Amino acid sequence: MSEKYDLIVIGAGNGGLMTACRASRMGLKTLVLERHNLPGGAATSFVRGRFEFDASLHEIPDFGEGESRGELGRLFDELGIKVEMLQVKDAFRYIIQKNGERTLDVTVPHGRDKVMDLINEICPDDAVCIEKLYMAYEDMVSGLNYWGSVRGNPDPEVLKKDHSNFMRLMTMSAGDLFRSLGMSDKLIDILSAYWPYQGTEINTIDASRYILMICSFLENGAYIPKMRSHQLSSAIVSRAAKLGCKFLFETEATKIITENGAVWGVQIEDGRIFECTAVASNAFPEVIYGKLLDDKSLVPDYEYKKINARSYGFRAFSVYLGLDAPPEEIGIKDYTIFISTSNDSKLIYDNSKGRELSEYALDVCCLNIANPDCSPKGTTEIVLTISFTDDAWADVTEEDYVKEKRRIADMMITRLEEIMGFKIREHIEEIEIASPVTFARYMATPQGSIYGYSSEKWDGMSSRTVAAGAERTIHGLFFVGGHSSSMSGYLPTYTGGNRTGLQILGYVMSGGGN
Repeated sequence: MSEKYDLIVIGAGNGGLMTACRASRMGLKTLVLERHNLPGGAATSFVRGRFEFDASLHEIPDFGEGESRGELGRLFDELGIKVEMLQVKDAFRYIIQKNGERTLDVTVPHGRDKVMDLINEICPDDAVCIEKLYMAYEDMVSGLNYWGSVRGNPDPEVLKKDHSNFMRLMTMSAGDLFRSLGMSDKLIDILSAYWPYQGTEINTIDASRYILMICSFLENGAYIPKMRSHQLSSAIVSRAAKLGCKFLFETEATKIITENGAVWGVQIEDGRIFECTAVASNAFPEVIYGKLLDDKSLVPDYEYKKINARSYGFRAFSVYLGLDAPPEEIGIKDYTIFISTSNDSKLIYDNSKGRELSEYALDVCCLNIANPDCSPKGTTEIVLTISFTDDAWADVTEEDYVKEKRRIADMMITRLEEIMGFKIREHIEEIEIASPVTFARYMATPQGSIYGYSSEKWDGMSSRTVAAGAERTIHGLFFVGGHSSSMSGYLPTYTGGNRTGLQILGYVMSGGGN
């Protein structure tokens, strides 16, 4: 006789873990299936020589401390998840430079007052625009909270009266919003630094998602776990297990079984079947519909239309460097440096469809600046990342793959040394290179996408949230992670996973497929 669960979570990524923790916290009998031997998906680390590298985590907003405790920090507190976090001093340093000509070099701090001081110093006419941006942020939060409180069934009159700005923001890109607020080109350039985090250019990115991200960073600061992102994943697993959740690692789901049009159970690779009322998938919809679902006729046509209309977010290419000298000897002073060849994000986005990379956005992160004890004394950990906006590695042959990885990594190191004057090559002790192929193999995501689907104004966070209640998939099937309604990034996948756990509670308590 098969075991019966209220919920089975396929994949122990960030969203799946948080859904499992919330469901277990609310008393649902929960099982998590993970094909790897470790939880976390992208939230994991690996060791090379004396160095432990974080696979993907850069920083997380909205933790905060004390009176400044943010949404994510309060959520972890409420669920009983305990992780030691370290605060990052500044938001970022942003440099725009090409062919030796530097047109922008600014360091943006954390904290509303410090941000206002910076704006008053470098573009004083924009001070009122920043205030308007924060007001838009508050309107967006209020609108999303209202939508959640009525479980996707809002009163049109309330929307019109109290949340009209929320509805307008849903139709805008981040670039549209910045211009509508009257921002100068310089301020738009500065606030656009985070666009690579969203996987599409600033005039396409969904405004609601972008302002929630950037205002969360600027308002409450950024944090990192002291013991890498694997500490986050392990802490959630530990807490969920104490709440009764069961985990099966090195166990791959091979089939989702339905009965009478609703989820009934999950089969794993050894043939065992577990009955369940609901499934939360950390895997992309195309994986579920095309590979795991037993009855594909149950998939609504609009689900296929959405998949075909969407494009994948950024496919990352990262170079992990362990250096045998401390940051001050290398010349590194900043935790985060964004380096772009142009202030035209569309130009860079379009150029990133291929591997020529004459235009690029390079993300440089030195963990030692925020966590001096992250590597042995007298050493430095630094991660360089660029992203591709199309399946740029599809034509690379097996014979040329390693050579091409090394060529691009060499180019990234060269450009960093030329622009920043850092002494990198002479101090390399360990190096690891991860291409989109690497991420695809490890995370089982299409084309190695680490950001789910692109966040576009027609298909952004707010529009997906609004549509989620009206466009149900198969009864009992829920999606979590970067491809779901909350979009990509640690903050939205954690908070989105929590909300999905609450939705599943309601589904199970109402009788599920019955």
